[in-house]
Amino acid sequence: MPFWFIPARTLVATTVAAASVQFAVAAVSVPLRTDMVYDLSGYHIRHLHLCFLYYPSLSAVGVKNFLSSPVAALSSLPPLAMFHPRQLILSAMTLVWATRLGSHLFVRAIEKGGDPRFDEIKKNRLRFWGAFFDQVLWDFIGFSIWALGFAFEVVADRQKAAHAKALKDKKTDESFLRTGLWGLCRFPNYFGECSLWTGAYIASLGVFSAGTGYLSPWSAVCAAAAPAFETLLITKMSGIPLIQKYHDKKHGKKPEYQEYKKNVPTFFPKLL
Repeated sequence: MPFWFIPARTLVATTVAAASVQFAVAAVSVPLRTDMVYDLSGYHIRHLHLCFLYYPSLSAVGVKNFLSSPVAALSSLPPLAMFHPRQLILSAMTLVWATRLGSHLFVRAIEKGGDPRFDEIKKNRLRFWGAFFDQVLWDFIGFSIWALGFAFEVVADRQKAAHAKALKDKKTDESFLRTGLWGLCRFPNYFGECSLWTGAYIASLGVFSAGTGYLSPWSAVCAAAAPAFETLLITKMSGIPLIQKYHDKKHGKKPEYQEYKKNVPTFFPKLL
């Protein structure tokens, strides 16, 4: 099974769940022309991170078994310790942020009797429906890039570790890794690292149009500095340049290495 299949299938399931929540809320809010729970539903669908974490296990159990014995199915889920620490940390960060901001905006909507952003939009049902699903769109794009980046980083690191062990055990005479993801680009782990933080930024773009009262449109530009600086640091300063210099010194006289450098991109994976 391709390494990307499970993350992609899980992402689809999470997106469908988020869209279903938004559809249910919009189905009530649009006819009533009320935006009271718009931000509450929009930010609390981030809690579907739990779906992203546990979907593979729930999928293995099956819907029929889950419905017939939900307690047994839930008890069979893997403990949190089984997940990668970065998964848990980023999920926790997102859940805390979504809970705090969603609740704040919901309370503010109650106190003010609604959100003035939607005074005109609510008059047009199609536009009001679109407002609900814009939130899912940003999440889907951002989380897709995050999932791609995370998968790249994890798989690349594992392939690198497996190659190092094979060298140590004298099970291969390939002095440098050029297969798997390392055949798509020379630094797939760094591509994954930059991609996942870019995805996290894109998923957060909805915040900057949320009308929180303390975030201006320029906040989105300022926030973009984080993934941009991360990418600059890795590609031009302390990451790739230093390792590339080391590799050139170690393998530079090998014809196969020169061919590898010539035919395989440094950072962005080749598609064909």
